[in-house]
Amino acid sequence: MSTIEPLDHSIERITQWIRSQSQVDIPPLNTPASEADITSLGQAIGLEPPPPLATLLRFSNGLDWYRLFPAGEGLMSCARIERIYTRNLEIARQNEDPNWWRTEWIPFAERYEGHEGFLIDAGNPTHPILKYTEADYPRPYAPSMARLLHALAAALHGTQNDPELPFAGRSASMVDGLIDWS
Repeated sequence: MSTIEPLDHSIERITQWIRSQSQVDIPPLNTPASEADITSLGQAIGLEPPPPLATLLRFSNGLDWYRLFPAGEGLMSCARIERIYTRNLEIARQNEDPNWWRTEWIPFAERYEGHEGFLIDAGNPTHPILKYTEADYPRPYAPSMARLLHALAAALHGTQNDPELPFAGRSASMVDGLIDWS
């Protein structure tokens, strides 16, 4: 098993890779979420964002482009998290299916085209990451945000060789201002 670097170190490595790409048309990272943004999000959804999610939002309040992750997911802003969280809870309520979306599940990355992305389980003290799709209930994906972003940073830098981590064997390049995964 490999050593997992601290979350902020992985975020810095991801940022470094994005900024190192030589294409002029790469969209910039969104500005970090302010403490007021993060507090407002917590008040709106009735849950304090777990520390790993708050750290991620302090890195970038979402991205204006997608495909940061290999399946096409992009980071969500505080406002987008609130909208999707509220919408998903309402759908679960209307369908009378509390397992479709639980109050402790906070989305943070999504595919723009549909109901698919990553969430953090704020109800679990270890804050595992779950992946959700149109066709499936959320399921375990990574044991922590640190583990998920460590794997992403390693994949971006071409050093991902731990098969226990997501993205093993994937490589990234910038094509037309977007990350292209192969």
